[in-house]
Amino acid sequence: MFDKLMAAVGIGNARIDTMLETDSAEAGSVLKGEIHIVGGEVSQELDALVLDLASEAIQEVDDEKVKVPHAWATLRLSEPMTIQPGEERTLPFEMTLPLLSPLSVGREQPKTWVATRADIAMAIDPRDKDPLRILPGELQRNVFEAMDQLGFTMTSAPLELSRKNPATGCLQEFEFKPTGGSRFKHLDEAEIAFLPSAQGGEGLDLLIQRDTRATGLGSLLSEMAGSDEQLTRISLAGDETTETLRQQLESVLS
Repeated sequence: MFDKLMAAVGIGNARIDTMLETDSAEAGSVLKGEIHIVGGEVSQELDALVLDLASEAIQEVDDEKVKVPHAWATLRLSEPMTIQPGEERTLPFEMTLPLLSPLSVGREQPKTWVATRADIAMAIDPRDKDPLRILPGELQRNVFEAMDQLGFTMTSAPLELSRKNPATGCLQEFEFKPTGGSRFKHLDEAEIAFLPSAQGGEGLDLLIQRDTRATGLGSLLSEMAGSDEQLTRISLAGDETTETLRQQLESVLS
């Protein structure tokens, strides 16, 4: 009874550490690592060991935008087990990152981490967090390179909770501004987002929004009313080259 009480107040708890093979990985690639478990001073029951991929996402609460932690992918690592005092266990894991994972790009980007949750009887908040940078996959890199060739610079990439992407429950918008030498100076900005394919399958759709710059009274009124924004959605097969994407984006943004 005394041993159980010690565990309840956080004395002698098992220690759980997540060791990632790398702290950065591409969207769509396989994230590898190990979970190290070291028993404490008392025997403890571990009901479940779960790995969460989570990010800070923007949520509107009472007309205010706040950042909240949001788990967008989960992997169950183990069945119930008993951890004996001083026992050491290592559990390797592999987890495929979704193609629509939040990307660590832009000056304003979401914080992302790997969180290990352990349901240990009578333990206090036994969690381990490790930062993770998710890099663009090949298709996303090609899209960003195409925007760069058209004279746009990415300014931010905020992540918001959204039902438009049921795969992860969040949507990332990549915001671009035309540079000084760009021929798209008529635009105030352009925003793009990757969505699950409307046709199903493993493809992605690209949502493009163009906002025209307010250069006079008429365009300013249009901007205030929101009618200057134009949305276009195109389907991507996944094997598009930078040149092909540049032509498609140029047609939409012109």
